[in-house]
Amino acid sequence: MKITFLGSGTIIPNIKSSRLRSYSSILIEINKTKLLFDIGPGTLSKMHSLGINTQQEPNYVFITHFHIDHCLDYIPLVKSRSFNEETYAVKTGKKINVFGPPGLKQWNREIFTNITKWNYMSNELDYRKVTNLFEVKNGIVFTKKKWKVSCCPVDHDDGIAFRLDSMGKSFVYAGDMSYDENICILGKNADIVAMECSFLNKKMLGGKHLEPELIGNLAKIGNFKSIVLTHLNPQIDKTKKSIIKTIQNIADCKVLIANDMKTIKL
Repeated sequence: MKITFLGSGTIIPNIKSSRLRSYSSILIEINKTKLLFDIGPGTLSKMHSLGINTQQEPNYVFITHFHIDHCLDYIPLVKSRSFNEETYAVKTGKKINVFGPPGLKQWNREIFTNITKWNYMSNELDYRKVTNLFEVKNGIVFTKKKWKVSCCPVDHDDGIAFRLDSMGKSFVYAGDMSYDENICILGKNADIVAMECSFLNKKMLGGKHLEPELIGNLAKIGNFKSIVLTHLNPQIDKTKKSIIKTIQNIADCKVLIANDMKTIKL
């Protein structure tokens, strides 16, 4: 299992640090199969830079929730599959299997049908011919011979977290979330859990998000083997060591900090 953090930041890009962080997306490769977890702005360009032909891949997209920084590149991905890559003529291309929380089908209708200037995606191109849409909330999502995805609800705009199990290894991605012990059940004993760390401490915490102490408590309950912190605001770089120390003082696990294009092999 090869895990690449295509985007590890928030809606506020980190452009001053040597470690660039932008909008959320994680690519996982299992042999030749590519699975994409969230698809924030810039995801397609980053995949192109890795030599991935997005007319053909990924075949599987998993969306945690419908905030712009987690899903905006879904629109050009779907549109691109409606064209022949050799002739540029309109043609139904390779289908995308899309998994997301309840409301996924309505969201597709709204962006491709109800927005007047974009409704050619329903009429001339018909997004339904290049997408298989699956609304999921809890339990097993999809199973193949060498991998399985399951999910659970988390407290953030009716979002969900995903778990990928493959060849005895496990990866969990929570997207955005506040303190919610559902992730401890889904991620029990997981090898790697990618968790958001939007704020430095409880005093700064705003909205339904996480900070180091809350992350440490969840990691301890879930017995996570290692954590990769993602969805990081720019100020995180100034306090990386203290953030890691806070989490490790609570939970006995390895803690890593993500940056764009960081790759981990599991």
